[in-house]
Amino acid sequence: MSIRLSRLATGMLVVAAVVLMSGRCWAIYYGLGPSKDEWGLKYDVAVTDAGSGTLTVVFTLADEGRLKPIYSIELVAFSKQTDSQGGRSYDVKAPIELKPTEDGQRTGQVQIPKKFAAGAKIRILTQMVDGKRQPSGGAHYDIPIAKYLSKAPAAPPIAAPPASNVTR
Repeated sequence: MSIRLSRLATGMLVVAAVVLMSGRCWAIYYGLGPSKDEWGLKYDVAVTDAGSGTLTVVFTLADEGRLKPIYSIELVAFSKQTDSQGGRSYDVKAPIELKPTEDGQRTGQVQIPKKFAAGAKIRILTQMVDGKRQPSGGAHYDIPIAKYLSKAPAAPPIAAPPASNVTR
């Protein structure tokens, strides 16, 4: 005896499976609050003026600390406008690809427009805190860029063209 389902029943079964699985697939990250030791992270941030309205942000990671292993690192800046549910979109979202250096650290850089720098932050995403998997999905730790902006050296000024020796 064979069991055949109608197209409607098959379609509803597929929709139900997708809906039930999607709840497990959504990545929900909760913010980590301040910690005395900054979660054991050892890092350095350098912000330099790249000219033409952009800044270069260099992130150097020496130790992942209590957030080991880190899932991803990105620079984000949220828009000031909110949608009907209070959510905000990204003005800037750029991954920071870390590459090993000779001294055993890892470093990466990204450029962002100056107008978004005040609200920009480096977001570190992890699924583990203190060696324990986060049951709620994951956690994020934010490093605001604003405190490094005052240290940003300005781009060298563009030299004025030489004076002309032509007289009228």
